[in-house]
Amino acid sequence: MTLQRSRPARFVAAVLAFATALAVFAVAAPAQAGSVAEASAQAAPPSGTVRVYWLRPTDVPYDKRYVDGIAGVMREAQSYYRRELGKTFTLNEPVVEVVNGDHPHAWYENTPNGNDCYWWVVFNMQQELMRKLGLQAPDRRWINVGEISAESACSGGGGGGGWVILSGHDADGAAGINGAMNRWYGGMVHELGHAFGLPDSTSTDGTPMSASFYNYPNTHFSAAQKNGILNGPYGSFLH
Repeated sequence: MTLQRSRPARFVAAVLAFATALAVFAVAAPAQAGSVAEASAQAAPPSGTVRVYWLRPTDVPYDKRYVDGIAGVMREAQSYYRRELGKTFTLNEPVVEVVNGDHPHAWYENTPNGNDCYWWVVFNMQQELMRKLGLQAPDRRWINVGEISAESACSGGGGGGGWVILSGHDADGAAGINGAMNRWYGGMVHELGHAFGLPDSTSTDGTPMSASFYNYPNTHFSAAQKNGILNGPYGSFLH
C-alpha cells in the first residue's frame, strides 16, 4: 500500500511506503490522556461509506465555513464519480465529523513524524484520528478523509490505501478562502482516486490522476482507471 503526495511541486515525486511508516510511527506516538472523551461522540456510521473529519487544533476556533465547505467538496466529488462511473460512494450525515484536537496547530506542524516534513502534519493528524476513533490503515470498514487546520511551509498531503489526509491549504480551499473552488474539487477527486487504489498518471493526460485535475470539471477517468476503481479493494463501496 502506498500514499502519494498531492503538492503540485512534487506531483509525481517519491511514493512513501505507507503501511510500514504507519506501523513505525504509530508505535512512537504517545497516547494522550482524555483524548477519547474529546472525540466526536456520535456513533460510528455504517461500514462501506466514506467518513470525513475536520481535526481542529486547540487554538483554532470553530468555523462553520470549514464544516460546510469540506462537505460541499465531498458532495461535488460524489457527483463527479457518479457522472464518470455510473455509481458513487455514500457519504454519512453529518458529512463532516468535527474532531477536537489534543494540541495547538504548531504541535502538528513541528512535531517530527518520519524523515520528511511534508508528512508531519498529516501523519500527526491521522494517528490522532486513528487513536480517538478506533480507525485502521487500511480500514476495510470505511474510506477515511481527514483534513486539519494546520500547515507549515513544507506541509502537504496525499491519498492511498483507503485514506485521504490533507493539511491546512486544502481545508482553507474547501472553506472558500484559498482560491477557485474547482482546484479543490479536482484535488479531492484526485486524492479519492488514490484512496480507491489508483496511482498517479505519469503525464498530464486529461485524467484527474494527472495534473489535469486542475482543469476540473474538464477532466475524465480513462477506461483503465474506471476499471481500476470498480475492481479495486474499495470497488464494493460504489453503488
